[in-house]
Amino acid sequence: MNKGFVLWFTGLPGSGKTTVAKSVKERLSNIGFRTELLDGDWVRKTINPDAGFTRDERRRHLIRVAWIARLLARNGVAVLCSFVSPYRDVRAEIRKIIEEDAPFIEIYTKCSLEECIRRDPKGLYKKALSGEIKNFTGLDDPYEEPENPELVIDTEHDGVEENVNKVLEKLEEANLIRFESSDMGMSGEDKVTIHLSRELYEKAEKFVKESGGFSNVDELVEFLLNEVLAEESSEYKLSKEEEEEVKKRLRSLGYL
Repeated sequence: MNKGFVLWFTGLPGSGKTTVAKSVKERLSNIGFRTELLDGDWVRKTINPDAGFTRDERRRHLIRVAWIARLLARNGVAVLCSFVSPYRDVRAEIRKIIEEDAPFIEIYTKCSLEECIRRDPKGLYKKALSGEIKNFTGLDDPYEEPENPELVIDTEHDGVEENVNKVLEKLEEANLIRFESSDMGMSGEDKVTIHLSRELYEKAEKFVKESGGFSNVDELVEFLLNEVLAEESSEYKLSKEEEEEVKKRLRSLGYL
C-alpha cells in the first residue's frame, strides 16, 4: 500500500487551488494512489454545513478538516485539501495535527488580488464588493501569506500543467511518489520496477495512452533507450552494437 500524505493548497478565493488540486489528484490516481479531494465548497455542504466565516468559525471548520485528512492519510490515502485557510496560526495548528500521523506539504497558490477579482469564477468578489458578503478574504478580512510553505505555485503567470508538474516534482523530491514501469501497462511476469525521471515517465505514459501499453519488458526498455538517445546530440548516440551491449548487460542483471 502506498504511503498516505496531505497536500494543503492555500490561497485567495479564485486563485486556482482546486483547479490544480483536481489535476494532481488525477495524475496520482493514474499511478495507483487512492486519492481524496477535500475542498471548501464540498465540506461546507456535507460535513460542516453550519460553518460560518468569522475567524473562530473558520478555525473550527478547518481543524475538523485537518482531522479528517489525517485519518485518511494514515490509512494510505493521498489527500488533497483546497481551502483558502487565510490565517497563519490556524495553518500551523493544521500542520501540527496532520504531521503527527502523516507527511504534510503546504502549497501556496499565489495569485494577485487584482487577478482573482478579474477572474471571480463564482461571482463572490462582486457580491463582497457590493456589500452582500461580509468577512470576505482579501477584502474586509485578511489573507496571511505563508512564510515558509514547502511549495509556491504561480497560478497567475504559469499554466495548470506546469504547476501540476511542480507539485509532482515536490512529491518525488520528498520520496512520497516515484514513477515506475509498473505503471506502464504491463502485468504478470513482465512487470518489473524501473525508476524513471518525470520527463521519461510522462513520455511513456503518453505512449501507453495512445497505444494501450507495452507488451513486454524488451519493448519498454527499447522505448526508454530511444527516448534517452533522442535527447542527446548525435556525437553521444550509441551504435546498434552498443545498444545491444546495454540490453545484454540488463539481461545479465536480471532486468530482461
